[in-house]
Amino acid sequence: MEGGCINGSALKMSKKPARKDIEKNRRNHMKFLTSQLFSLIPTHYMSKGGDQVSDRMDRAIEYIQSLKTNLEMIENKKEKLLSRKRSHEHIQTNNSSNSSHDIQIHEMSHDLDVVLVTGLKNHSSFCDVVQLLDQYSAEVALANFSSCGHSTFHIRHKKIEADGICKRIKQKLEGSTVMEFKENASSFWSQPDSDLSVWDFDVHSFMWGLELEVLPPSIFS
Repeated sequence: MEGGCINGSALKMSKKPARKDIEKNRRNHMKFLTSQLFSLIPTHYMSKGGDQVSDRMDRAIEYIQSLKTNLEMIENKKEKLLSRKRSHEHIQTNNSSNSSHDIQIHEMSHDLDVVLVTGLKNHSSFCDVVQLLDQYSAEVALANFSSCGHSTFHIRHKKIEADGICKRIKQKLEGSTVMEFKENASSFWSQPDSDLSVWDFDVHSFMWGLELEVLPPSIFS
């Protein structure tokens, strides 16, 4: 019986892996991991320096560190580009909002009003406003054009309310004029006996530094 117990114990001990086998498996596993790591590093990079595992490990660490540095530089460059893009979009938004037309009408006396229009970019728009104001007032007495501020128009005896005039000017300048205005404008210009004296007012241009006076047609007859 005692001999049987001894043999059984020895059998159990023989089934446990020996220390040398454990160490061998550990070394093999480490070789496999380092081999996998070195395979990810470019060959020309790994060929520099010694062939010892420690040397190759140093080069792998150096290469990974260079990748990290390049990644940080790319991230910083990307952030700068995005910041420039956001700044550019913000400037475009501000320019778009600044280009909108501001229209105001102030009553100077019982028969004289001053119309202030901001955002007129060219003289053609200025003339369009003069034409429109003449339809809804008795007379455009004075008009001053400015491309970087208020263009002013002095009108006498409004035929419609100030809000109505502001609305029609805005529609005209923004190119969304209603059909009623088109029909009125068409009939106005199609009249054979149109009174051309409506253009008998002083026009001042702050942009060109010129003073223009439109004379009545009678001077040419």
